[in-house]
Amino acid sequence: MKYMHIHTLGCRLNQAESDVMLQKLYELGYEITSGEHPADLCIIHTCAVTHEAEVKCRKVIRHTIRQNPNAEIVVIGCYVEKDIETLKNIPGIDLIVDNKRKMDWLPYIKGAKQKTLSILTGTTWELHSIRHCPSTKPITIPGFHRANIKIQEGCDCYCSYCIIPYLRGPSRSRDINDILQEISWRIQAGVKEIVLTGVNIGNYNFEGENLITLLDRIYEQFGNKARIRLSSIEINSLNEDFLIRMKDNDYPLVPYLHIPLQSGSNTILKKMNRQYEREFYRDFVLQTVDTVPDIGISTDVLVGFPGETPLLFDETLKFLENLPLFFMHIFPFSPREGTPAYSFPEQVPNLEIDRRVDLLIELSKRKRKIFYEKSQNTVRPVLFEEKENEHWQGYTDNYIRVLSRNPECLENKLCHVRLENIFIDHMNGTVLNIIN
Repeated sequence: MKYMHIHTLGCRLNQAESDVMLQKLYELGYEITSGEHPADLCIIHTCAVTHEAEVKCRKVIRHTIRQNPNAEIVVIGCYVEKDIETLKNIPGIDLIVDNKRKMDWLPYIKGAKQKTLSILTGTTWELHSIRHCPSTKPITIPGFHRANIKIQEGCDCYCSYCIIPYLRGPSRSRDINDILQEISWRIQAGVKEIVLTGVNIGNYNFEGENLITLLDRIYEQFGNKARIRLSSIEINSLNEDFLIRMKDNDYPLVPYLHIPLQSGSNTILKKMNRQYEREFYRDFVLQTVDTVPDIGISTDVLVGFPGETPLLFDETLKFLENLPLFFMHIFPFSPREGTPAYSFPEQVPNLEIDRRVDLLIELSKRKRKIFYEKSQNTVRPVLFEEKENEHWQGYTDNYIRVLSRNPECLENKLCHVRLENIFIDHMNGTVLNIIN
């Protein structure tokens, strides 16, 4: 028996890709080590969205090498694409794979420490479609209750601060029939929530079939066998067609959207090369909460972009205060070499960025509390995933984290739950009945 360990950093798309790799490695006879067996193969799936992400990648790589001196060490992902020269100089790595070869490196592994470093790099991106589906039905891996399904790759937007289009290439979409096949396999394995993910999923377009078409094809084939969740999606990709489906109780698309904003100032949005103005964002969010009862909406905000004066930051703060958002992911601006914003003038001092981040984190906490208060004493469907300190943990359809004490095993059970006590990052609830 051969044992593997995989450490995935960064986005949900990385996780979706790691899931497929795990399935393929299971087919090759590997099992995930629980710690009682030393690993024969260690994979670090890297991220390079910020400078801090790069630092974390290097720490994880070095820690993995120290903890697994006899294992074959494979480093893949966006940090390889960003800074392969640094990785070449870290002793103990056996195989480095860039994003162009990310899904075809498995024939090159040996399952043991190698004497020399091997490097797999590609010369071109897949330009028309992406290949992402296992060739055979995946083996069921314990604990896989929510499946991240990759539907799209790359981005053509080129926001002035973002390195990702340079690391993942142009936008291209996955064959709709491959997506449906993988969803079928996941549902057969007992998965009860499907998350559609990619770099820019709103750009999904395979032979004229867009994201709405894909959602309808999923509904036609699988009905309500699994609930469907969209990962992060850009505001200019959304329209009323999504809202009509979300408010339909028979349609499996859950009432939740994560819509990146980045700034509430039109001046800064223009400098960021974002393709909308704040009024467009506000109007759609207000339409959404009016159309879809109890919908949860979250966002990303980038703080301290070059030229963001105190007055322009105040525009963002006030704009967000008046939006019915659920919570906010707050990111300090991180200059990325190779992007236009790297050399923009009027860089904001780090201490000032930290101050602004703290203000928005506090606002996010208040908004989360308001949303929880509106949900208190209501009944919502919760998909429980794992046990944590005597409590079962899961998420509502509109993405409230819920903990519940229950003597029954609720792993991978969809239940009606009455939401009760409010805490900082979750609510407690009482299970009323198991749906399935």
